[in-house]
Amino acid sequence: MTQVNQISKLISYNPSTSPSTEKLITLGAGCYWGVEHHYRLHFGNKLKNIVVGFANGSEDSKTSDDSITYKKVTSGTTGFAEVVQIHYDTNDVSLKELLSFFFRLHDPTTANRQGGDIGTQYRSGIFPSNEADLKESIQVKEEWQPKWGNKILTEVELLTNFYDADEYHQKYLIKNPEGYACPAHYVRDL
Repeated sequence: MTQVNQISKLISYNPSTSPSTEKLITLGAGCYWGVEHHYRLHFGNKLKNIVVGFANGSEDSKTSDDSITYKKVTSGTTGFAEVVQIHYDTNDVSLKELLSFFFRLHDPTTANRQGGDIGTQYRSGIFPSNEADLKESIQVKEEWQPKWGNKILTEVELLTNFYDADEYHQKYLIKNPEGYACPAHYVRDL
């Protein structure tokens, strides 16, 4: 049996050896490269790293022992969500700050879509890496419910698996400034 990936190969984070102030959060808010770009612009060097990938899908969907492809995920048959995985230090930014931005950046009241992007891969999700962050994530979601008319559909569950997206999707909007950006991704004044 192969080991299930939960941490990007592009992030130098190990929960056993990294400082206790370093953490990981995985977020799904629609098209991942737009979400990544907004987090980079807003938080800058407060983030240790941010990458795009796929999370919480069926292990049977893998194309090899350690990968899942964009083409397969966009078929809508894998259960994977397009996500960003954020490595951060709580001395620089808190989980609550990252999640508050998450709830301002996309529409968490739509099921399996953001703007014209439709499918389970575009679902809204918060995938913490540990029980303490799961509890805090649920609490933050509840705090945001009234601001969205108590209609937030964001799933909040522990991260079960993660696979990096292809290299050409990492920092996509930096490499392709004229590339597609989901119009549903903008920072709302809530």
